[in-house]
Amino acid sequence: MPRLHAFQVDYGPHGFTSIPVNLSDNWDVIKAYARQYASLYLKDNGTFWSVYAQNGYVPLNYVIDTAGIIRYVAEGWNENAVRQVIEQYLPDPIQHDVGVARLMAPTGSLDSGTVATPACSLRNYRSYAETYPVRMRIGADYDTTVTVTNHQPGTTVYVQFPQWTALARGSIAVACSTELATDDISSNDVARTTLTVNVDDIAVTAILVPLDTVEMGRGYAPAVEIRNLGTVADMARVRFYISDFYFDSVRVALQPGKTDTAVLATWTPAQLGTFPVRCTVATLKTDLVTGNNELSKSVYVGPAGIEEQLPGNARFTLFGSSQNPARRQATIRYSLAQESPVDLRIYSTTGELVRVLESGFREPGLHQVVWDGRDEFGRPVGRGTWFCRMTAGAYQAVSKLTTIE
Repeated sequence: MPRLHAFQVDYGPHGFTSIPVNLSDNWDVIKAYARQYASLYLKDNGTFWSVYAQNGYVPLNYVIDTAGIIRYVAEGWNENAVRQVIEQYLPDPIQHDVGVARLMAPTGSLDSGTVATPACSLRNYRSYAETYPVRMRIGADYDTTVTVTNHQPGTTVYVQFPQWTALARGSIAVACSTELATDDISSNDVARTTLTVNVDDIAVTAILVPLDTVEMGRGYAPAVEIRNLGTVADMARVRFYISDFYFDSVRVALQPGKTDTAVLATWTPAQLGTFPVRCTVATLKTDLVTGNNELSKSVYVGPAGIEEQLPGNARFTLFGSSQNPARRQATIRYSLAQESPVDLRIYSTTGELVRVLESGFREPGLHQVVWDGRDEFGRPVGRGTWFCRMTAGAYQAVSKLTTIE
């Protein structure tokens, strides 16, 4: 708080009034002004105001009693000295004052799930031993009071509170406060800070490859969409299973709020049938939210040449690019058994949208779209690996595409 206001808060109940007076006022005006009040007042500029220096005035602080007697004059600002002078002439003396010298813990930042012991140091600034409650508040869920007993004059004590576990993510207000009923000085009763709780939360949001139906003997690179829902950069450990005959794992670094696509080793179906598919993700630390760490589905392996068969006899197929790897452009083909809304998009391996190629209703039959290797703003994307994702009604398919120029 502004220091002049702090003096009024602390000493007002004891007969003090703080009044700012322009430094250019002459002594007669200042003394006459002082005699109008039944309490002390402080002339305080709070700092070295450049405007006074420009006008040739020296920044001074004055404490003057109600008789107009100057009790303190100083250049600059010395709060302790001013307080000592004020307290000498208060009608009601200061006798009791304990305050928070420092909020020790929790401060800074913590990982989610961390167990902390809240603590603060307290100072008895006066001449009486004191017994009083001290309170610690952390966010909306922690509000605990302990009692300090026989706190000796002129000493500092260290106080600990029951343990607290960091769970809620983001910025959390922390405050430690003394609650001595007879405390004469209130400006030092509370210490506050803001704590940051970092949450580790990696989620698997979609299994992109394989689709529900695949061909025996054809190679598929399993791919999943993962997202960092936490507040800090993290490493995702991705594990992918197909029945009891396929397993692979990769690690993907993710910034907070970012989505990426994890691509695993190629799987070539060697037997017909329906098989369970499962993907799990985890962080290298402690994932606070575990309900989004796993997805599962089933895949049907059919003979070569099959197409996706969906309810209602609506058949769709994404053939991918006819040139893969592609040089300057790629032709992407797909077929529709009936009129359907089609959405065809190119994504980077980090999950960022590169280009919308198709969006709207299309007639039944074979269609092809030419991608010129440019993004939504017409800029060449250069060489790299991309994913072409097609949505047609309830059907979704992803095809991998590589550009070499």
